[in-house]
Amino acid sequence: AWLAGWLRLRDQQQQLRTAAFTDPLTGAWNRRYFERFLATCLESARARHRHVMVLVFDIDDFKRYNDAYGHEAGDEILIEAVRLMRSVIRPSDRVCRIGGDEFAVVFHDPEGPRKMGSINAVSVMEIAQRFRNQILQHRFPKLAESSRGSLTISGGMATFPWDGATPAALLAKADQLALEAKRNGKNAITFGPGMARACEQSEG
Repeated sequence: AWLAGWLRLRDQQQQLRTAAFTDPLTGAWNRRYFERFLATCLESARARHRHVMVLVFDIDDFKRYNDAYGHEAGDEILIEAVRLMRSVIRPSDRVCRIGGDEFAVVFHDPEGPRKMGSINAVSVMEIAQRFRNQILQHRFPKLAESSRGSLTISGGMATFPWDGATPAALLAKADQLALEAKRNGKNAITFGPGMARACEQSEG
């Protein structure tokens, strides 16, 4: 009876911890988790001389969809965006909701790019573009026939250590790159100069 009670208490505490770091709508990690996880990743990457990539993206013209189709349709967009992103990343990566329709994805390979099952910087670029295309082609039921081909994302990807040496600097750079994608016509992901350096390392 004592052991059963202890196990129940442990499970309850675990549920509370998970709830404290999870976005209740989408199931993505929340901003509090993002900040802590990214700080830990950068500390590990700094010690092991590895890179970490942060993709920041949001839904283009999200407010327009909310106004035209209602908040349920808006919620569906956010939930599906997380599901699609999770379908293309590795277990070690994290999808986080850091604002209303703003998300951050941390690409972190603790085993290093040369380990079995890991991927290099070029593959991370491909994942980001594959996700963008998935959003474009996905049919959102609550948006009816107008959904396919009309919903897009814009994002920016910054790479540690070249594009930023701290969590705040890396996030700021990714935000800046995402704004560039918006200004250049939307439906795009802009990669920082650090990506080229990371690709050189992966291929070297």
